Amino acid sequence: MYLVKSPEILREVSENLKKASEKLEKVGVLEENKKRKAIKLLTEASQNFLKLSSEVEVDNVQMAEFFRKRSVEIKNNSTDRGIERIGEKEYMKSVEKMNLYSKAAFYDFKRSMLLELKKFYRLFIFGMALYFVLSGLSTRPELAITALILAIPAILSMLSLQRRGYTGLMLAYAVSPIPIIQSAMLIRMFYSVVTNPEAIRKAAEALGKSQEFVVVYSYLVIILSLIDFGLLSYGLYGLAKHRYAFL
Repeated sequence: MYLVKSPEILREVSENLKKASEKLEKVGVLEENKKRKAIKLLTEASQNFLKLSSEVEVDNVQMAEFFRKRSVEIKNNSTDRGIERIGEKEYMKSVEKMNLYSKAAFYDFKRSMLLELKKFYRLFIFGMALYFVLSGLSTRPELAITALILAIPAILSMLSLQRRGYTGLMLAYAVSPIPIIQSAMLIRMFYSVVTNPEAIRKAAEALGKSQEFVVVYSYLVIILSLIDFGLLSYGLYGLAKHRYAFL
């Protein structure tokens, strides 16, 4: 019978961080506000790891051992001598990192949460891909140029998100507003065409196509824009909801 080791290691991590926060109460080298902040972060991290230990779905022993090693280091450094040795700034940075690890760890040990995150990641990718398609279908050269400008940051965002990089999340926040706004613009623009017989006639003459083609084309762009608006909005909401997965 296979013995799941991760829960026990994670409980040990939680206990180490709890002891570290208790040791900090006796520390005098830290300013009171920094000490309170460190204690709060360590207490929260301890609670997160304890909660995770009872919800493990993937026995990721290697990751659990990494957290144990870090928790032991923090516990050993949570003294006046330890903080003076590594420096106040470095100590606070290690505490803040451990707090972030405690939130991101759920995605390393819970397959269900990782699958949900991947769902929103795919929605974002499909939304961005559809944005580039719509930029070409829009018949507006300025929209196509804007899409070319956004291409590199969008691709970098997708690659970083796949590795759960925080930079990718920030890039996703930065590039998404323009595609979302464009979808709304295209819906309004093409709807104003299909509801105006004169606009349909002029568009057909300009394109050298039939009026039926213009109507079908316009409805196609409207439908795709609605889908794109939904994909990007919901995808971005999901990425924001799971923001702690990114480091």
